[in-house]
Amino acid sequence: MSLLTPLGGLPYPQPADAANIPLHLQSLAEAVDGRTVLRFADAASRDAKVVAPVAGMLAWLSTPKQFTYYTGTAWAQLAPGPVHKANTTTGTTTSTAYVETLTGSTGDPTAVTFVAPPSGAVLITLGARANSSAATACYASASVKNGTTTVLAAADSRASIATGTSAISASTQFQVTGLTVNTAYTATLAYKSAATTSTATFTNRFVTVTSV
Repeated sequence: MSLLTPLGGLPYPQPADAANIPLHLQSLAEAVDGRTVLRFADAASRDAKVVAPVAGMLAWLSTPKQFTYYTGTAWAQLAPGPVHKANTTTGTTTSTAYVETLTGSTGDPTAVTFVAPPSGAVLITLGARANSSAATACYASASVKNGTTTVLAAADSRASIATGTSAISASTQFQVTGLTVNTAYTATLAYKSAATTSTATFTNRFVTVTSV
């Protein structure tokens, strides 16, 4: 009966075992196989091949050029970095409800796509340089969507706020929790004016999503 190494649990034969070198090498190779960095074309190829993953497995995906690991319940990106989107064009709105497209700007909606990490939580940072045509406020917030479904709507409590006719650079951060692990979401900037009688102007807008 083969014994197992104390750290990696790799099998090795005892002196009393049958002298079957091919069998012993096969057992060792199969044990090592799941401990190497596996390589696949994409997530679908990985999932079709690794039907019973165990916690700690590593796999490289050629598309989208990403290392993934198995948490024990799901595959997740290894050490995901922040994702960022900026829009330097200027646009305006007089809407008192949040809108994702500004008049006169290009590149809207300004959005960034991210994959929910194993924690199911991300930190969203957003901001803009803004001013109003009157002594009222300009709001920049963000919505979080899964496809076309809004998971978290833009809200004043999660907005950067600039007040008055002088342009002010303002930013804010808020945490989003309860996201479905390994699922793609989109964070989209949204804007509004405090009053329909004043024009809110926004430029140098950005949104960054960081896994936590």
